[in-house]
Amino acid sequence: MSGILQQNRILIVDDDKRVRGLLRMYLEKEQFIVEEASLGWQALSKLHHDSYAMIILDWILPDIKGIEICQYLRTNLSIPVMFLTAKSEEGNRLEAFKAGADDFVMKPFSPREVVLRIKTMMARYNGLIKPAPKDHSASEVLISSILINPTSRRVTVEDEEIHMTPKEFDLLYHLATHAEIAFSRQDLLRIVWKVEHEEDLDYRTVDTHVKRLRDKLSEHVPNREDLIHTLWGFGYILRLPH
Repeated sequence: MSGILQQNRILIVDDDKRVRGLLRMYLEKEQFIVEEASLGWQALSKLHHDSYAMIILDWILPDIKGIEICQYLRTNLSIPVMFLTAKSEEGNRLEAFKAGADDFVMKPFSPREVVLRIKTMMARYNGLIKPAPKDHSASEVLISSILINPTSRRVTVEDEEIHMTPKEFDLLYHLATHAEIAFSRQDLLRIVWKVEHEEDLDYRTVDTHVKRLRDKLSEHVPNREDLIHTLWGFGYILRLPH
């Protein structure tokens, strides 16, 4: 990878010229530098020669699947990846997140909402979720003063441990590593609890664990009971502190 890094340069990869043009118009109003690719190989060529702050990917491209480009990015780069696609099945969303995507927006979409999501993700990558100190594992997550270590499965605030059950930890770690991404209760049951069959779903399980997390976090960190937000009628999202 070469080229000069520009913190506001975005690559849009979509074979629909109208989609690219609409996003370009809204992004350029916000002072972003926008480049386009209609084919997967064009995107990979651009990524090889230039640096980008973010990439927006369509799922279906004429030559290469967007999911394959996402997997390539996660092996070679650390930049936000947003899928913008007509694929609406839950399995596609889960596959995208497993491949390392940061967000998943379905078409048709609101350009203003997409721009807001982009700003949020870029802010997250630029330091609102801070990297853990160098003497900690690279897989740790630090949000405000809350340090989450997946190796030891410990959550600490200024070296004081917050004791959690295994599922409380799994839920918090998943939400923290996917901050600013909304998950339905069904999503969380499938990802965190590994529930596969509809008849086994019990949304109250998620609600109960979220309440316990909020209670435990609020005991150790003032005003952190609002870290995990409820999306009424849908699920939950972990909002980054501003």
